Amino acid sequence: MSALSSDTAMRDESFEALYTSQYDFLCNVAVRKFRVPDIDAGGLVHDVFVTYLKRSETIHDEKRWLLGAICHASRYYWRSHSRDLPAEEQEFDRVDPASQNILESLPNQLAAREVLECLTPRCQEVLRLRYFDGCSIQEIADRYGLKVKYTQKLVTKCLRRAERLYIAKEKKKGKR
Repeated sequence: MSALSSDTAMRDESFEALYTSQYDFLCNVAVRKFRVPDIDAGGLVHDVFVTYLKRSETIHDEKRWLLGAICHASRYYWRSHSRDLPAEEQEFDRVDPASQNILESLPNQLAAREVLECLTPRCQEVLRLRYFDGCSIQEIADRYGLKVKYTQKLVTKCLRRAERLYIAKEKKKGKR
């Protein structure tokens, strides 16, 4: 066997292993995350693998590339298929999951805003970064130039202060 055919056989084996290990995962991403119908998800994955074969020489991290490619393919699928549907069949009544329970959480959000307004600007900023922007303790410490341990204590202290203010406000409302 020549070196060229040996190299081709190795490449075929590695592609087959990649295909079998990633096919189901990529189909699940298309179906679950992007709600692509099962029938069409397999075709999208095959298209992604065909493109992978064409570009495999330039791809360094196969799994990340495949994940990004199936995400792009799924978005393109919906962009192209939404044009094909008549206007009355398009789903305009989809509810954003983040806004489903907004009415139930509105009183809590208003109370949180009132309490945050009573805190010091530093506590407001720390709690906003941690709980609304999703920053980690490490990120907050880096932003303010603090140690991680102190930042943990600062967040806890601000939370306790906010809790005390909230309880005091609730007691005042109950007395009225």
